[in-house]
Amino acid sequence: MGRMRRRRDRLDVHNGLLLSALWDAAFDAGKISFADDGAVLFHPFLGATERALLLAQAAPQLAGLSPRHLINLERHRNRSGL
Repeated sequence: MGRMRRRRDRLDVHNGLLLSALWDAAFDAGKISFADDGAVLFHPFLGATERALLLAQAAPQLAGLSPRHLINLERHRNRSGL
């Protein structure tokens, strides 16, 4: 990814989600993502312990996703293999 693309993505308001630190780390690591309806998707290789730790907190259900959010989520799912 080029430098300008990274900068543009960093500044894009549709390229960010407000998640707890635990869920954010799992998202950044590609262990979870979100469907277009906002439901959580777990990577098949996510271990039982990791899943239990995540589910100790309420699973986020994203709402109010714009078409631009959906494009970014699709890219994330593709990169994460989900």
